[in-house]
Amino acid sequence: MSKAPNGVRLMVLLGLLGIAIFLLVNKNLFLDNVASWRRGTASFALDLNTLSGSLTEADVLRRFPELDLRCQAAPASIQNLGDRVCYNYAKRFDGYGAHFVAFFLREGQLASMKIDVPWWWHAAMERRLIARYGRPTGRQTFPSGDQRLEGWQLAQGAVFYNRDPDLNPLQWNTVYWMSEQQIAKNGGTFISGVSEGRTTRVQLIRWLLGKLIHS
Repeated sequence: MSKAPNGVRLMVLLGLLGIAIFLLVNKNLFLDNVASWRRGTASFALDLNTLSGSLTEADVLRRFPELDLRCQAAPASIQNLGDRVCYNYAKRFDGYGAHFVAFFLREGQLASMKIDVPWWWHAAMERRLIARYGRPTGRQTFPSGDQRLEGWQLAQGAVFYNRDPDLNPLQWNTVYWMSEQQIAKNGGTFISGVSEGRTTRVQLIRWLLGKLIHS
């Protein structure tokens, strides 16, 4: 009669051990999610059609006072996105859960911005983007880099979103807007017919595994 309780106890211990190992391996992601939960209090709405590459840092700060953005020189690791960045944690975007928001500026003007969305909000945010901006202008069939993207051509830029949620539930989704000036600087995007980067075998296997798990 004692075998069943012992078996259950073993399964519980193995489950807890698995969770502990997962959190240890993903320590930085876990701490960032905790920080967002504790410090992300702002709710904001934004029609991405109203963004443009002519906005300055002062314009961004004036337009989104509720975000209490902090601005600084962009770290070397993200200099490809801009030379300055204004950022903060957030709680809600257009009524849906949010994690983090950042505006990237280059030479004093807005180059791009992103809104990170919790993993479990992936499908809801995709439906929201389609409801507001219509069917995507373009969709990647295979991943370019680590993920497949879908994109919408907007009046003064374009917005992109990852088509598939990540394998890791601590990893967020990203709504990413890019100004038409930054798009031109990058040589175009897949939604305007520019060829995509090659996918490595490891990236393709990881994507296929994710599709299998989420299907």
